[in-house]
Amino acid sequence: MKMLRLKSLWVLLSALGVIAVAHADPRPTFSRVELSDTPSGGQPSVALEPDRGFIVTWQSTKQDVTSLNWMALNFDGQQTGRGVIAQGANWFVNWADTPALAVLDNGDWVAFWLERNDPAMLEGYDIRVVRSMDRGATWSAPISPHRDGTKTQHGFVSMIAAGNERVLMSWLDGRRAASASPNASDHSAHDHESAPMTLRSAVLNRANQLSEELEIDEQTCSCCQTDMARWAGQTLIVYRDRTDDEIRDISVARRSSMRWGPPQRIHDDGWKIEGCPVNGPAIAVGSRNGLVFWPTLVNDQMTLRYVVAESPEALANGPRMNELKLPAVPSGRVDTVAWHDGFLLTWISRARDRPAVEVAVLDANGQIELGPPIAEPALRGRSTGFPRAASDGKRGLVVWPELGSHGSPVIGAALFR
Repeated sequence: MKMLRLKSLWVLLSALGVIAVAHADPRPTFSRVELSDTPSGGQPSVALEPDRGFIVTWQSTKQDVTSLNWMALNFDGQQTGRGVIAQGANWFVNWADTPALAVLDNGDWVAFWLERNDPAMLEGYDIRVVRSMDRGATWSAPISPHRDGTKTQHGFVSMIAAGNERVLMSWLDGRRAASASPNASDHSAHDHESAPMTLRSAVLNRANQLSEELEIDEQTCSCCQTDMARWAGQTLIVYRDRTDDEIRDISVARRSSMRWGPPQRIHDDGWKIEGCPVNGPAIAVGSRNGLVFWPTLVNDQMTLRYVVAESPEALANGPRMNELKLPAVPSGRVDTVAWHDGFLLTWISRARDRPAVEVAVLDANGQIELGPPIAEPALRGRSTGFPRAASDGKRGLVVWPELGSHGSPVIGAALFR
């Protein structure tokens, strides 16, 4: 694979704003967004708001109260709105299992966070969903997309528009551990030995009515991120599967006509691990193809792999696997978005014994161009979190947690064009 250096431009401003240079070249130019009143906290995510810009979400905690916050940026990186979605004292706040927001086809915003269902259960928590019909000014009362009532894990959510005002949600669900408990009243945190984690989904409409509550996979890895994309009239979900022999490779399931088809393995990596690596896949659909990007262990070293396919059916039928050849050992924590006729890939590496937010572009001809790190967050271990990206194909935003000048975690961001 041909490797080239990716052009990069960093502009630091004391107030909110970005200066960018326009290029016909599909290689992106990155411009750091310096936010006035820098958001303090962690677990950032970002969603595209078509024709407007981006919606960034993050969590912040003061004393015992955690809040889920939002900030709207236009395509020039200028703040156009900011607010609080919800707050509470009994939330489940985790470096890897994080909230997000989706913009629906009718323009509604839907956001979720995670809330403990019993203070005595360390991993017992529920998904709480709210909707705004006025771009964040007001929010509905929260509901849960699951109705099992067990004090088990419900998390690692993917959320995507499902037509008009509908949203499709999927999540890892531990309800079977409760029914497997010898004491029916002891609905404790997920017991990986007594019952497997499952992957489930449901559709939520504007009236907060649930429908199409389905089980996608009866046995999955217990704490790896999931991701969804719409493609050619179908919805695809990618996730880390799990076999009885503890093989934890990446699978894809396809939804059409309100039903999920049987899961199919993307590639036979054969990663056997008796525990969750907390490192899931990402999927993106571009103007020509779809791509799945994921981390796996090869010869005791973390490796990043991807497949490209021209249709959902081709993706599910074993497309050729490719592997990134990288100068720095990756940690994984991947994301991907469509970029021109190809894709932009992001991940965390351990360059120079410190974490770095890395980026590469896969062009329409299948060539990979590696760029220099777009950030070195000065955080360690789990605190580096999971960088997240959103794009309309020609403009995009990457967000990540980093260490602020005062020594506390803040949200970093960079535009790419």
